[in-house]
Amino acid sequence: MKWLKRIVRLSYPSLLTEFSPTHLRLCLSLLTKRFMLDLAIDSSQVSTSYEMLIDLFRSLEAFLKRLNTHIKMPLTNAMMETVVKILLQLLSTLGLATQQVNQGRLDGKASTDDIKYALVIVQRLATEIIDKSKRDQLVKDVQVWLSPVDPSESHNMTRKAHHPGSAAWFIQGDTFSEWKKTGSLLWIHGKPGSGKSVLCSTIIQEIATMREAGLASMAYFYFDFRDRAKQDSRGLLSSLLVQLCKQSDLCFDILSRLYSTHEGGSVQPSDDALLDCLKDMLGLPGQGPIYIILDGLDESPKSSGTPSKRESILELVEWLVNLRGSNLRICVSSCAETDIRGVLQPLASQIVSLHDEMGHIEDINDYINFFVNSDAKIGRWRNKDKDFVVNKLSEEAGNLRRCLPEGIRRIYNKFPETLKEAYERILQDIDENRWMCAHRLFQCLAVASRPLRVSELGEFLAWDFRSNELPVFEASWRPEDLEDALLSTCSSLIAIAVLIIDSSSAAAGGAARYHFSLEQAHFTVGQGCLAALLQLDKHVNKSSIVDFPLAVYAAQSVVIHAQSWYAKEYIQEALKRLFDRNKPHFSIWIWIYNVDENLGQSTISETPSQPPVTPLYCASQFGLNDIVEWSVYAGDSLNGVCGYYGTPLIAASAKGHHDIVRRLLNHGANINTVGPNGRTALYSALEKGHLNIVGRLLENYADVNTWFMDRYTPLGEALEKGYSEIVQRLYQRGANVNLQNRFGETLLHQVSLGRYELGFAQLLLAHGASVHTQDNRDRTPLDVARESGNEEVVQLLLS
Repeated sequence: MKWLKRIVRLSYPSLLTEFSPTHLRLCLSLLTKRFMLDLAIDSSQVSTSYEMLIDLFRSLEAFLKRLNTHIKMPLTNAMMETVVKILLQLLSTLGLATQQVNQGRLDGKASTDDIKYALVIVQRLATEIIDKSKRDQLVKDVQVWLSPVDPSESHNMTRKAHHPGSAAWFIQGDTFSEWKKTGSLLWIHGKPGSGKSVLCSTIIQEIATMREAGLASMAYFYFDFRDRAKQDSRGLLSSLLVQLCKQSDLCFDILSRLYSTHEGGSVQPSDDALLDCLKDMLGLPGQGPIYIILDGLDESPKSSGTPSKRESILELVEWLVNLRGSNLRICVSSCAETDIRGVLQPLASQIVSLHDEMGHIEDINDYINFFVNSDAKIGRWRNKDKDFVVNKLSEEAGNLRRCLPEGIRRIYNKFPETLKEAYERILQDIDENRWMCAHRLFQCLAVASRPLRVSELGEFLAWDFRSNELPVFEASWRPEDLEDALLSTCSSLIAIAVLIIDSSSAAAGGAARYHFSLEQAHFTVGQGCLAALLQLDKHVNKSSIVDFPLAVYAAQSVVIHAQSWYAKEYIQEALKRLFDRNKPHFSIWIWIYNVDENLGQSTISETPSQPPVTPLYCASQFGLNDIVEWSVYAGDSLNGVCGYYGTPLIAASAKGHHDIVRRLLNHGANINTVGPNGRTALYSALEKGHLNIVGRLLENYADVNTWFMDRYTPLGEALEKGYSEIVQRLYQRGANVNLQNRFGETLLHQVSLGRYELGFAQLLLAHGASVHTQDNRDRTPLDVARESGNEEVVQLLLS
């Protein structure tokens, strides 16, 4: 029996708890085989007093073999702990038996009561581990039966996009706290890439802590447009059921009954059977809060099936909310697409719009977290680079719109692949009957000179665009509910139209047809603007103009879009109609929008009146070469003064339209006219830095000795801006550095008065400015400097 004493020494917990399952199986094998055989051999040599002990241990032989069978599978921590308890109890019993034998007290019933009691405890522990083993095996069988997706993979991937403190603004805020208390539906929406998944994964982590403490149950699901198993209600239901059954014995019992009633997993359950099972689980009495978190619902497709996968998911969410369980809390994240918004917005007790929250610095950081970290190739960005990206992405589309095409492609190509895939997936989901309308709306959004109002954007849906002629307005095509029409047509892609510019970035498949060039977009929008202005007639007034929502934008921007496409013959003819002073369109255009940029948009009068500018003046200002030529031959005045700049030549010079300046000079435009703003054509071009036009005007003998508002001369402007070549050409044309204004002041007097920097005085002196010239009050520049207290100039003039 010495070997038994050695086994008893193994009963110390510190030693046993370090055993692996292999050690445990070895120990059980030892107890089952060697001990029972040795005890049988020993018992043949001792009195019948030992027969009772032999019977007791033999009664355990079958149990030990069963236990050994059940632990051949991988052990959970709980099963491992129970097996250890069994072995401790068993070895303790063996030790007690050995002690009884050694002391000769094994005779009689009383002497074996302690051993019997110890063996009963062993039996109970053994039953517990066998039951756990059966349950774990049944869970595995059910998982094979339902084949649910494992959401932890998506969750772990999303967690990688987190920085420390991600979503702290939400987790520590009132909305999250209120949702945990009151339950019902929390809807988180935002554009692709706005951080919805980062926020959902943070919520899951928070609830997981509560679940581990036994304070809550939770099931979650990540939809994924790249994985069919993560798109439909069947996959969602299966995943929720298996997750909940692993957290509750009662939920396990409910699911095991479903399994057994379907021939032990030989028959697949219907969706209704799964719903009933979930309802029973959620309705169990005495449960704590149950959290269901669904991320990316919009990634469930809506373009196939009746009902579509997305419709089924939305019906399931509505069904869950209507269960009205006081312990059920549901969180759903998605883009705010029309069909989703129509279902979730009325159901939600709390709504978080990540677009609205972008004003908070914490949420902007969350957006950075997603954007910067969703593509491993980008790596960790510097803070200043993150700030740059956020500022750029939060600006209006007009800022990106001014990029060159290659710059736009570069921006697009640097976007994380996950975002590009999301956008392309949404494009492919647009209804086949609406893709052309969506394509037109994207073009409008990409090149609009300012953010378009809903009413303005909606007008583009009512134009019938035809080949080689202006589009025709079809009033019956104008949607009654503009907002719904726009959102249902292009949904959450409205804000990212700039990302689908240029076909070189096009993906394969259905998304490719949405790509377009900037020139195509300007052509589409320009045609719509031109047609909108030409549909207005002489009967329009201040009251009726509201019936033409696109009129104001068209008046403001028609020429901006015209620059790249007006050379088409039918467009030229349409522009001539717009600029024809004998037709009402020109007067109406100028009545709606004052073309002189500095005057801005003024309140319009009751009806259109005689325009304050001529067609030639406007065409010269906007750089429309052919319309300038046509207007000259139509009899427009070359030298009539009108508008802010005064003449067509001054307007063209200020705007930098060199070819038009040349045309106007060839037709006899007066080169030295002074406009209402006090500028000549020469000074206007010089002030704006259009040096090629300055050269053209000097070649045509523009007056170089003129004052602008008694403050500057062309020579002074060229000196201060460092245009050395222009300075020399001005001298060659007779420019006078000591030219006096109507007050007798020279530029050096102006510096002495403190109107310009000291360095300008040094330039003037270096180019021959006189310190002795007197103004109309007989003051020299030195006298003026002393009177003005300008000591720096005084010292300079005295040196």
